[in-house]
Amino acid sequence: MFLDSWMTINKCLFASLLFILSSAVYAEDDASSAAAARAPYQVPELRLYGHLPAIDITALSESGRQLAMVVSVDDRRLLVVGDAGKQLTLKIGLGDIKARDLYWAGERYVILITSSTQNLGMVYGYKYEFQNIAVLDTKTKDVFWPLAKSSKVLNAAFGVYMPMKSDDGWQQCVNTLPLNKSTRSGSVWISGFDIEVRCVNLDSRKLKLLVAGRKDGSGWALGAGPKIIARETHDNVRTDWELYTGKRGDRLYKSKDPFGRNSIIGQGRTEGTILFVSHDKNGLGHLLEMPLDGSAEPVELYPDLGIERYIFNSTTGLLSGFVVSGDQPELQMIDDPLEARVRGTRKAFPNLNVHFESMTDDLGRMIVRTDGAGDAGTWWLVDIASGEAVEIGWRYPGIKADQIGPVKMSHYKAADGLEIPAVLTLPPHRDAKNLPLVVLPHGGPEARDYPQFDWLAQAFASRGYAVLQPNFRGSKGYGNQYRNAGFGEWGRKMQTDLSDGLAALAAEGVIDPSRACIVGGSYGGYAALAGVTVQQGIYRCAVAIAPVTDLNLFLRDKEFDRKRNSLRYWKEFMGVEGTGDDSLDEIAPYVLAKRADAPIMLIHGSDDTVVEIVQSERMAKKLRSAKKPYEFIEIDGADHFLSRESTRQRVLAESMRFVLENNPPEIGVKRD
Repeated sequence: MFLDSWMTINKCLFASLLFILSSAVYAEDDASSAAAARAPYQVPELRLYGHLPAIDITALSESGRQLAMVVSVDDRRLLVVGDAGKQLTLKIGLGDIKARDLYWAGERYVILITSSTQNLGMVYGYKYEFQNIAVLDTKTKDVFWPLAKSSKVLNAAFGVYMPMKSDDGWQQCVNTLPLNKSTRSGSVWISGFDIEVRCVNLDSRKLKLLVAGRKDGSGWALGAGPKIIARETHDNVRTDWELYTGKRGDRLYKSKDPFGRNSIIGQGRTEGTILFVSHDKNGLGHLLEMPLDGSAEPVELYPDLGIERYIFNSTTGLLSGFVVSGDQPELQMIDDPLEARVRGTRKAFPNLNVHFESMTDDLGRMIVRTDGAGDAGTWWLVDIASGEAVEIGWRYPGIKADQIGPVKMSHYKAADGLEIPAVLTLPPHRDAKNLPLVVLPHGGPEARDYPQFDWLAQAFASRGYAVLQPNFRGSKGYGNQYRNAGFGEWGRKMQTDLSDGLAALAAEGVIDPSRACIVGGSYGGYAALAGVTVQQGIYRCAVAIAPVTDLNLFLRDKEFDRKRNSLRYWKEFMGVEGTGDDSLDEIAPYVLAKRADAPIMLIHGSDDTVVEIVQSERMAKKLRSAKKPYEFIEIDGADHFLSRESTRQRVLAESMRFVLENNPPEIGVKRD
């Protein structure tokens, strides 16, 4: 039976137990929910937005009978496992571990992808954010780290493959780095950045080498066995990208790849084929499929679709579906009966965004997450056979439906006529008229925002601000032509795209243009600073979280990146041939600090490996010398991604305080 526009909703014991786990944070809110529904609108406590999602990552086992989740209680992260839709069976404390992803190998093993910041010292480039894998054996109830006790590889994963079932049991393969050990001194060091593939037998816990590293690339495709079915190479000097069959087989394909974007995706739709992406001279990516034996030329698949993510069958490893980009990304399955199940499930949640998070191969059971009007994020177990959607839990259970600000897509014209899509979040229970504004540009810059619940945007909206999140030129999700329109426009038209959005909202009467601040992180942090240095007279304050401030310094750091195509990427957006270009001074907040015409807050984590904290330190020093009003908040141990709850709470509290002080909203909130 397919789900239709109806659904049977149950609050299962699994959700109830998770709620008990969260009682320290949410019990009081739950107990008073009925009374709150009858009372006038109440502004939520700010801390509710700073919580990490109560349920963050979910994964169904191969059969769909078991469910694993990463949950958060205060600043505690837990890995919980249970009978899907019934009850909890296992709870593991994660401590300070930063969980990034989660999936199953069969019915016994839960694979947790983690990351941690490590200081390698001056030889290897200071701090680095390393991935790793932890394995929970649900039979023995212990957690083991396959790479931790090896004397042959670094305790880090540089790529993780789908687990595979072999004659010897489940195998988990990862990309690793070899270690060299001095027999005389006992010291250990990385022998080079030649990535290799090793596989751990999850039953025996033994780690074996599948293929040694090499100088010309680090990309492989794995097939049953496991075995190497294809490999890729990249020449950073000539920018040649080549695809070969097997470990040492013939070349299948060759193309130019100056920005390092070509890649093997995995197995194709049928056995004996390989799927890869190749970009043409205009930067347009093409999804290609060809036989591994080279018997036919590549065939382009789905040329009119912008694909964000690929779905593979967990048993065969073959391509089974993909997620298509858009304002509402949509899962599409290749097989028609499976696609019917996707459409039926989506239809069961009208007027909500539906995110397919985990599913069995036959889509008989799925974990979906909804958000939208009155929904800050709800997790559901969908069972096709019974036609039931069981409510598992919530991302932000302390925030009630009537406290969520309305979110919609908005479009406006940039000064040169280009249409700019943007996400507009409005305050709950306020008329959309003459509002104060927070412009919240995304990072990347090749990223984008979606019309969904955003914790930072909703926090500002709850205090009476309209929040504009422009997907300025250079953003992803709108095709390569729109992305390429950002090349050379860093700090130029990419910047004015933001203020053009402010002007458009002012013309509509939605906001008061004299009451606007700009807040952003990473590239968005740069844009916040540029809004009060490169630009003038637009914003009353700027909050820059982990910003790039000195563009020449940033590019010089990228020169030492082992992937030199990374440097090409940044130069393309900045519109320069290399470091030392004088034109960078015209768009660098660090150089233009004395032009700052509004108070600035800098927030940076000491463990940021994407944009090093020196960028904010240097900016603070320049602002101090220029006698400009600023605050510098350094958060010890925080990374670029605000991974820990204490970090998010601090960033939220400080940025909100600063905006309220420098751009106060109207006194009071209109109540029902």
